[in-house]
Formats: sequence, structure tokens, C-alpha cells
Amino acid sequence: MTDIRSRRAMEKRKSTRTNVQFDVEHILGESESCLCLSHDVSRGGIQLLGTPGFGWGKPRHVWLSFSLPHSGEQPIRALGELRYEREDDSGARLRGYRFKYMSPRERCRFNAFIDQAAS
Repeated sequence: MTDIRSRRAMEKRKSTRTNVQFDVEHILGESESCLCLSHDVSRGGIQLLGTPGFGWGKPRHVWLSFSLPHSGEQPIRALGELRYEREDDSGARLRGYRFKYMSPRERCRFNAFIDQAAS
């Protein structure tokens, strides 16, 4: 059953995922956040690897803040909608977020980064 769902999810994706790792701040509120690691990214979303604890919570939406590797530019801030959560082989948690909002300028920077990483 899981394999069928995974295949269906892959078929529904609009953009290719790229395995790129960088730190992502997972922000629940003004004083509640935690640091996660990107597992893979696409134009439409990001998969994060994290450990439940302070700043993890059970959100439907979170702010995600991250700097693109080797860019030297300001961090990108995006509103993410939680699509799924599951445990990986090591016991860490994987969360998939769909980008609900990213400023147009940041979206252009992010898409250029994804295109370069995928090539």
C-alpha cells in the first residue's frame, strides 16, 4: 500500500526533487523554532529532516527560513504547508512541506538555485 501511495505522489509532483542539504529554521512562532536539515527540495516544496522537541509541534503551516548554499545572500523565508510526516530509517522525522508563499524575488532566486542544482 505504501509503495502505491508513494508512486501516486511521485506522479502528482509538478517538479523534480533534488537532493540538496542545507540548514532550515522551522518557525512556529516568535519564540518557538528549531533547526532542521533539508533532505530534498523542488520548486514546489521541501522535505525536512528533524527531531521532535521544542519548535517541532504539530503545525499545519510554519515559516521556513534558509540560506541557499554558496549564495552569500539574505535568507529566503517561505510559508510552508505540512503535507506529510513520517519516520526515516534512523528514527528521525521527515516532514514534507508545500510552499504556500514566497516573495517573488525570493522565488526567482530559489528557482534559479533549484535549476542549477538539478543540472
